[in-house]
Amino acid sequence: MVNIGDAIRCPECQTLGCVVWISTDKKTMGVRCRMSHREPERPATRYGGKVAVSTKTRKNMVFIMAVS
Repeated sequence: MVNIGDAIRCPECQTLGCVVWISTDKKTMGVRCRMSHREPERPATRYGGKVAVSTKTRKNMVFIMAVS
């Protein structure tokens, strides 16, 4: 059973994060990590397949993951 405020490992950097959100069906949760992570890669345009790599980093990102 996972509760809000529990310490969980970040799925990307494996440092300790904090559970900040749990879905109503208790199958997914949001884990906030204090470390800096790169922004997600997104397509440059809607019409092309080229992916633009972002160089920006953000702290306190929330990752949505399944409850194990």
